Amino acid sequence: MRFEERVLGLLVKYASVYKEVFLDYEYLLYNPSFIDNPYYIVSAVEGHFGHLTGVHSIIPAKDFFIKCYNSTISETDFDLMKRYINRKDMKGAIVDKMKAFGALSTFFSSKLQAKENFSKGKIHCHIATTDSQVTVGFVNNKYANPKTLLKGNELFLSRVVDISLVLRRDHGTNKFDTIIQGDIESILSAHSELARITV
Repeated sequence: MRFEERVLGLLVKYASVYKEVFLDYEYLLYNPSFIDNPYYIVSAVEGHFGHLTGVHSIIPAKDFFIKCYNSTISETDFDLMKRYINRKDMKGAIVDKMKAFGALSTFFSSKLQAKENFSKGKIHCHIATTDSQVTVGFVNNKYANPKTLLKGNELFLSRVVDISLVLRRDHGTNKFDTIIQGDIESILSAHSELARITV
């Protein structure tokens, strides 16, 4: 099977994982040692999917996800070329990202570590998190949007903290109503702002 054909099948497979993890829910990540923000709210849209795959989409980002999710994506919708990256390196990066996607479904329920101001090559993220199997980098605007997905633990030891609390809510709702990890009572007593956005 040609590499492009393999990628096509994996894009369809992992679009469903992306939806279940990032589109169905939003997450709150907290650690008392965060410096840049008191907490981060992870929220994604369809258009962020392409960043995580390593594939160069030649159609609009939202359409790329929708076609992957609906199994209508074709080889004419993407290529394996990016400026300044040769084809061999691009293929290697895509293989690594697809392997990382395979471990993403349990990411937020795993023991997480985080680092603010994360950089890897030309990628800069406001915060990156890892469960040791994969590292996800986020850019923080109003919400922390997923920007990169890497295989393994890419965080260096300096300024790495354990995530103390992970909360979840249905995407687009106002209140975080599910505790994924952590002791919320002790944290809420110290942070009235967190109390405002949780049940």
